[in-house]
Amino acid sequence: MALELLSPVPDAVLASILLMPTQTLGNQLLKNTQQDGFPNLNDVRVALVGVRETRATGQPHQRKQDLAAIRKSLYALYAGNWPNTIADLGDLPIGDTEPDSQRVLQDVAMELYKQNILLIAFGGSQENTLGLCAVFSQLKTYYNLCSIDYKFDFGSHGMLIDNDSYMSNLIATRPNFLLNFCNLGYQSYFVAQEELDLMERLYFDAVRLGELHTDMKVAEPYLRDSDVVSIDLSSVVSRDLGGGMTQVNGFSAHQICTLGRYVGLSDRVGLVSLNNIPQTLEAAQLAAQTLWYVIEGLQHRANEYPFSTGDNCTKFVVPHSDQALTFYQSSATERWWVLVPLKNNNDKEYTLLPCTENDYIRSVEGIVPERWWRAVRRTVM
Repeated sequence: MALELLSPVPDAVLASILLMPTQTLGNQLLKNTQQDGFPNLNDVRVALVGVRETRATGQPHQRKQDLAAIRKSLYALYAGNWPNTIADLGDLPIGDTEPDSQRVLQDVAMELYKQNILLIAFGGSQENTLGLCAVFSQLKTYYNLCSIDYKFDFGSHGMLIDNDSYMSNLIATRPNFLLNFCNLGYQSYFVAQEELDLMERLYFDAVRLGELHTDMKVAEPYLRDSDVVSIDLSSVVSRDLGGGMTQVNGFSAHQICTLGRYVGLSDRVGLVSLNNIPQTLEAAQLAAQTLWYVIEGLQHRANEYPFSTGDNCTKFVVPHSDQALTFYQSSATERWWVLVPLKNNNDKEYTLLPCTENDYIRSVEGIVPERWWRAVRRTVM
């Protein structure tokens, strides 16, 4: 069993809990410890796993990332009125090669995914995403990936497709089960026009940082439609992280926590990665608070996606010249969906695409949402 390979939470971190109030997370969550062993997962809904693998970020193998500051910051936070049990399962072992580490992460993610436990892998590089996405390739199941990042990560060194890029690896994999990729927060001056053209040809989604600064709620439907979410903490503005692998522009600390809550709220998200965390006290604190918000969001999941189009929602039909668009609004959360035909045939098979109220309003005004068009085109590729 892959979970047996996980290293226990360090004793130095456990010692810090002795000075914390009983209501804090450190005294509430289950832990994999040297003394008590691996916790029982029967009632666990959220599992934290540390990833210290740093070779993809250009650091030597000997410099394994120290996750103690992140754990101490997280353990010191107060737990909410949460009905779901949380566990810290310790750290992944570092393999002889980077792909070995990714394979262990894949095996751990697979076991937790099959048990319907939300995995939050924190630390290491964004190549962790490969290990998480490999779960769906192994299951031969189509999935959606959302990356919160300041760039697309398709290539480097002037190359559109680079074998060293995790995204290039994902889109080049055959057979390919990546149904849709979405980037939230890209900064135009870090993205080549060729990358934008590639996103357009593949009918992938991308939302600029400026658009999200204007309205963070734009991000929620994309995260609601995701199976895997990869959060690159270097997408946060440098002043909020105390330096390190950061950018002059980016999300604020408040905004990355808002995105974290949207991740947790998504009924569909099963695997989460928080990576590229600078080794600063500020970054450790923000990483811990982002993790807290993901956990907080999960406690409030409505379990309404996909939902029955019955009494728990209101149906709106908007006629257009080509065809009518059918929207649904949940009576429980007031969130919106729109029907998308799965393929061009006479069976009239549909899927539900999360959207915003503004998509419905613009549709009434005669403007078909761009996301709807891209979703339709993906189904006939």
